[in-house]
Amino acid sequence: MIDKKLAFLFSPNGALAEHIPNFRARPQQVEMAQAIAQAITVNGQFIAEAGTGTGKTFAYLVPALLAGGKVIISTGTKNLQDQLFQRDLPTVRDALKVPVSIALLKGRSNYLCHYHLERTQSDGRFTTREDARHLAKIVKYAKITQSGDKSGVSDVPENALIWMQVTSTRDNCLGQECPHHKDCFVLKARKEAMRADVVVVNHHLFFADLMLRDEGVAELLPACNTVIFDEAHQLPETASLFFGESISTSQIIELARDTRLEAAISAKDFAALPTATDSLDKAARDLRLVFKQREGRMTAIAIEDLSSWTDAMAVLIEKLKQVNSLLEKQAERSEGLENCWQRGQVMAQKISQWQDKEQVDRVRWLEIFHQSVQLNTTPLSIAEIFSKQINGHPRAWIFTSATITVKQDFSHYQSEMGLLEAQTACWDSPLTTLSRRCYMCPKICSTRIILVIPKRWCWRLCH
Repeated sequence: MIDKKLAFLFSPNGALAEHIPNFRARPQQVEMAQAIAQAITVNGQFIAEAGTGTGKTFAYLVPALLAGGKVIISTGTKNLQDQLFQRDLPTVRDALKVPVSIALLKGRSNYLCHYHLERTQSDGRFTTREDARHLAKIVKYAKITQSGDKSGVSDVPENALIWMQVTSTRDNCLGQECPHHKDCFVLKARKEAMRADVVVVNHHLFFADLMLRDEGVAELLPACNTVIFDEAHQLPETASLFFGESISTSQIIELARDTRLEAAISAKDFAALPTATDSLDKAARDLRLVFKQREGRMTAIAIEDLSSWTDAMAVLIEKLKQVNSLLEKQAERSEGLENCWQRGQVMAQKISQWQDKEQVDRVRWLEIFHQSVQLNTTPLSIAEIFSKQINGHPRAWIFTSATITVKQDFSHYQSEMGLLEAQTACWDSPLTTLSRRCYMCPKICSTRIILVIPKRWCWRLCH
């Protein structure tokens, strides 16, 4: 059934056209919005493939905002997350004149940590002079920011090493024992998300948080009426990673660094600990060097006969064992050392589990990055695990993407994600092939152009 009110909103005389310059609805966009509105009404599961140019963002935002209730929107990347929060959501909200509050929630590593920033300042040891310059900018930003989002320091690159020293992870966060707990930027962002009507997250945060039952998405879900996944074709790989287990050399290097810093504050008289952490740091880096300049993925079986890997892994395990033994003796001296000891034990356990060859329902593999190696154990199938997550509470689950089917067949994706009962629909891109004489030039051209693009673009597209 066509919702006349919804159709009118997308019409040439509707609220979107009135508020948004050059807005022109496509038939596919209106149909998609209608289908999503129906799914939200009945708390259904709906998978939509919409080709490039359909305008799928507005197609799911309009019915979601009109329906009311709590909405979580999960995107594929942080850039898309920022775009949705800063541009698309406010635009649609203003056009519809609906009084909804919105919030942006990222993983904790995207927010400054007062404790780690203060500790890094007092330590005063940097890998490069550039890190020292970056730190000065971050300290200045920390004094004026309300959100603590590191994206606010635009002249410090996102991949700058200094960020690892001034943000927290689930591993090294002290939680309620932190002296800056009341001023924590992560907790502030989560409180704002709890109060908001619409919360924008990304896939990695959604699944990592959901599985670990942290204080973010897992808290938001019980009160949520609708969950929308944009770029949903990325979900199988992301979910597989977080429904499994992983441990990386970068995490071990962070443990060594944090232990060294905590020891400098709380165990200055125990010289054995800094020495052991230096050895652990080297062992983790040596494990990465086994692969030289190579990056990519490998199965665990592929490296079983690689002696350099076996030797490097044995050294790493031994050095981690030594640090854990020393930490056990010093853990009671501070919350920071206690935290490092617990992290070290978990890491040793994860490495042991990864080496277990008897896991018949799991796949063991490695991902080799530029500066680290990550050991992964992922389930052969996530369908049953994911279906349990989404069937626990009545709410609408919407999945959208431009590339989700195989020849317009959803069965593979449905089977992979455990969405066998979901409704599906597919819309082609609103592109057309025109064969005509271009009014700006004498040539006859056949060009794929979006219908709503003015004719003057024809010449640019075919030249």
